Amino acid sequence: MQRPVFLPECKVTMFQKIAIVGVGLLGGSIGLAARERKLAKEVVGVETNPHTRAEATTRKAVAKCTDMLGIGIAGADLVILACPVQAIVTELARLAPSLSERAVVTDVGSVKTAIAGAGQVLGGAFVPGHPMAGGERGGMEFARADLFEGAHWALTPDSRTRPDALVKVTQLVEGLGARVVITTPEEHDRSVAATSHLPHLLAYALSATAGESPRLEGPSFKEATRVASSDPELWREICLMNRKALGDALDRCIGELDGMLKALDAEDGVALEALLRKGWRR
Repeated sequence: MQRPVFLPECKVTMFQKIAIVGVGLLGGSIGLAARERKLAKEVVGVETNPHTRAEATTRKAVAKCTDMLGIGIAGADLVILACPVQAIVTELARLAPSLSERAVVTDVGSVKTAIAGAGQVLGGAFVPGHPMAGGERGGMEFARADLFEGAHWALTPDSRTRPDALVKVTQLVEGLGARVVITTPEEHDRSVAATSHLPHLLAYALSATAGESPRLEGPSFKEATRVASSDPELWREICLMNRKALGDALDRCIGELDGMLKALDAEDGVALEALLRKGWRR
């Protein structure tokens, strides 16, 4: 198993044009931060939703926003795919005819194996990425310029990745205030299955278990179910695209819960405490 590698900081230089495909929570936050930090001479959005296009330009996440992919990415030296994971796979196949020769492409999808595979059509110009940042509420209205400050941002280059492409994406990430972690798509997906995707499943399950309007709702319940406010359609896609790693993580979790249930049924306090201590975060 490959251990993630933290890259040393590099000098951030200005891009000529950044094109962001999808200006929701992540794409909008990238635009806000890039313009606030002056990372590019021009930041342009590509978005099919007219309300989101208006919101992105009104809040100055982008200088202008179009629903035409070819027009939006024309002349860009950096293209960021910030749409849902399945849409990223689709858009990768549509990018090539409109990309400039110097263009580098990255994405923010939370599943890397499938996306990295689809990105092979772009050769060494594609650097798959995933910021470990976000929120339970999606959309441009929840975007903010400090979303990535201090966050880890996974990049999963391979042997085909051009060195200059990795440098450019690293400069973007650090310019946004995040820290680059280099890993493989497979290791990334195994890790986030347990630390991101499984917690979302558990939040939905816990919320369903308690019912729509529990009469007594403590802080622990609110914290544990916070991400159950996330869009189920979006998380359906994510979970299915990472189904093998997520299924393995879910199996391990079910094993832990089954042990707790058996200890409760047997009124075995020693066994129950041992299971609790196994997951105790000191």
